Amino acid sequence: MMNNNTMNNNTWLGLVIAGGLFLTSPVMIAGTAEAVYPDRPITLLVGFAPGGSMDLSARALAAAVKKVAGNPVVIENKPGGTGTVALSAMLSQNPDGYTLCATPSSVLIRVSQMQQVPFRPLKSFKPIIGYSTPQMGIVTNSDAPWKTLKELVDDAVKHPGKIKYATTGVGSTTHAAVEEIAGKEKAQMIHVPYKGGNEALMALLGGHVDFASLTSEFIPSLKAGQSRLLATMSDKRSPKFPGVPTLKEAGYDFVNDAVYSIVGPHNLPREVVEKLEKTFAIAIENKEYLETLDRIDLVPVFYDGRQFEDFLKINWEKINRHLIASGLIKKAATPLE
Repeated sequence: MMNNNTMNNNTWLGLVIAGGLFLTSPVMIAGTAEAVYPDRPITLLVGFAPGGSMDLSARALAAAVKKVAGNPVVIENKPGGTGTVALSAMLSQNPDGYTLCATPSSVLIRVSQMQQVPFRPLKSFKPIIGYSTPQMGIVTNSDAPWKTLKELVDDAVKHPGKIKYATTGVGSTTHAAVEEIAGKEKAQMIHVPYKGGNEALMALLGGHVDFASLTSEFIPSLKAGQSRLLATMSDKRSPKFPGVPTLKEAGYDFVNDAVYSIVGPHNLPREVVEKLEKTFAIAIENKEYLETLDRIDLVPVFYDGRQFEDFLKINWEKINRHLIASGLIKKAATPLE
């Protein structure tokens, strides 16, 4: 059985059969006569710059969906606002299923607590699927003077305002991880946000920042000997980096809570939602898609629409308690619903 970390092929075989029948059935689209959905390309907005793990995973999933449904899925990057620009852009389109958004869960339940956003994190969206999770870590250049996270933090404490770091945006999971460290240690560091993980990595490798808090984009540079991994953000040590401690082991109360997902506007027609859920559930079994996730160092997971909605609600509360307890916020900047 597939829970959040495993897949059951027998279950998905049933979905393939059911989904194949479903894909041929006509559905009513609001404001049109009987029509087969989809009868034109679907646009999938991505809230981060091209080349990062969010973008690459969305492109891999789009290619798999085309193989299932026979209909093109066009990726459109709309970086900005730590992923919130793309979500807002989707909500400005007709809720007919032809404009969706690929987003990390952290944009909905973490970014929206740390900054005001022009939507309600749960009420405005219809979760369709949660499909992967990134590996996250704190990295420096390979020739940086710090060999451990403690050495980096000690230097930051001794020299307030000296050390600069890159992330994928204000309020992102990668930003929150460093804020957790800075808050506990009373360290003053300069945050330099970027529109995507690849841009943040290039800033690090180019010497524009001293370290970076990143998703899986850092791994190729690590393998090439260009960067040094000081800590990961998983609950347990990564099998790929067994010698690298987690933030929890280093004494910080932080674990990655980001899941890459597909969402639509909250008022999508029910028939469209059902078709999308079935189509995406079949697509994530595609061999080429899974090989791409492995190549870009993402971990496949599965949440159907209802499971992902529950995940968001539960983690909103957990993150809210943590952000308040750590002093990062007094209350959520954006109401939940």
